[in-house]
This record gives sequence, structure tokens and C-alpha cells, in this order.
Amino acid sequence: MLTIKTIGQVLKEKRTSLGLDLSEAEQLTQVQKLYIVALETDDYKALPGDFYIKAYLKQYAEKLGLNADRIIQAYDEGKGITVEDKEDILENYHFVKPSERVEPEEEVPKTWRHYVPIISLSAAALLIVVGVFAAVIMNKPETPDLITNDYSYSKSEVSTSKSSTSSTKPSESSTQASSSTPETTIAISGSSSAMIATISNISDPIKVDFSVAAGRTIWVGMTNSNVPATGQTLSDGANSLSALVTTGSENSVITLGSVEGLTITVNGKALDLSSLTTTGPNKITLQINRTTSNSAAQ
Repeated sequence: MLTIKTIGQVLKEKRTSLGLDLSEAEQLTQVQKLYIVALETDDYKALPGDFYIKAYLKQYAEKLGLNADRIIQAYDEGKGITVEDKEDILENYHFVKPSERVEPEEEVPKTWRHYVPIISLSAAALLIVVGVFAAVIMNKPETPDLITNDYSYSKSEVSTSKSSTSSTKPSESSTQASSSTPETTIAISGSSSAMIATISNISDPIKVDFSVAAGRTIWVGMTNSNVPATGQTLSDGANSLSALVTTGSENSVITLGSVEGLTITVNGKALDLSSLTTTGPNKITLQINRTTSNSAAQ
């Protein structure tokens, strides 16, 4: 049966038929997850512009094994795509006539006589256990006072040694606690429209703050964080954004519409954005190296 579907519906159905989740699709197609969500929901306003929309549509469709030219043509014409839906499989349904149905046998209610053997066996086992316990108690030998006194003396010596050992532990703990934690450092590499910020000696929670100067409007997207998949636009009405990196994540990709008038800090430390010189979309990859117990001990 032929039906008309949107471009987003065709992309999403193909991805799910391949058994890919959003993260796996991102690795396969090299299209960021937030853009994949925008394409599959036909939310083209969430993408930077018409050039990037067509580029991402073509790249995503080809990686999924779809006809990319047909997808681009449907986008240019603003139309849906005619596809063939699989018919519901009803052939395997077998109607059983009432006369052919096998009704389960009704269970006969059990009376108290049914449980008599079980009760009898349980009572006999209980009597055996009680008899064994009584025999052990009656035949238990008396313990000489000398042995009891010696045991008590030895036990007190062990307790004294344990107390002396435990008294040394606080001093060891205080020595370890006195060691200082290394300072967080940020190393910048890359240039033009792509930058890598390697952050070392940092612990969760990791907070990334964005601030936009007056009169500027900048779109911000961020993976592995609490920022919505469609991103957020900062302007005079709402010129700041605080994002938290997902606990345990080793990286987070920040996508920016522009960097003019933008300030970014990570746990209070400013990122140097001077290497980003393009006016178009920019990408910052945060490589996160958390503080380890070994480095803290040193």
C-alpha cells in the first residue's frame, strides 16, 4: 500500500529498521545527535541554514542507504515522499471454532484431608529436631574454670592490641587528607571553526556557563549535557545559560552559531576563544580528564 510520509518520518523509520539508536546513528553518519533529532522531526529551524540543511540531509540519507537525491528533491519542493507500507500480516491468524476449542479441566477443590500427609510429615520432622536439640543440651560437658579464665585473658589482650592498632589509623588518615588536590587546567588546540579544550584535574559536577554581550544573538547546542537537543538561543532577553555536563561523560561537543561577544567558563575558568576566527558555525570539543584518586594522593 502506497502512502505519503514526511522526510523526517522516512529517515527515522529507516534508522529504527537498522536497529540504530541516536548515539549509534551519530557515530555512523558523523551528523551530530541534535541535528539528527531536528531532521527526524522536520524541525529545520533548529539547523543553522539552508546550506547546512541540505548537506546534513544528503549525508544522513546516504549513510542510511536511502536515495539522497530523492530526499533533497522532496525538501526543495516542500513535499512528502511516497513510500510503500508493509501490509499487516493477518494470514497467520487462525480462527478456532467453538467446537474445536479445548477447555481446561476444572480443578477440584482440595479438602483438609489432602493436607493430612504433609502435616504428619512436618510434625514428625519437628519432633526429631526437638529430640536432637534436647540430647545435645543434656550431654554437653562442663567447661573447666581454668580454661574460661585463660580465654578471657587472651581475649582482653587481643582487644587491647586492636585498640592500639586503631589508634594509629587517624594519624595515617590525617596525613593523606593533608595532601593537596592538583589545580584544574585547560589546554587549547585547533583553530578556525573547530577547537579542542582538554580539561584536566576536574571533578563532577562540571558546570559550563555561557554569557552573550548586549546586542548579540547566538545559538548554542551542547551534547552530553542538560541542554535541550534542539539547542538554545541567547540574546538580550536571555543572555546567559548554565549547563551541566552529564556525570561520568568523557567529552561534550559545544556547537555555536557565532562566537562574537560570547564568554564561556568551565567551573569558573574562562575558555580562550581567540582561535575561533570564522563567522559561521563553530564547534568546541571538551575533552574531560577527571581528578583520579592517585593524583589526589600525590
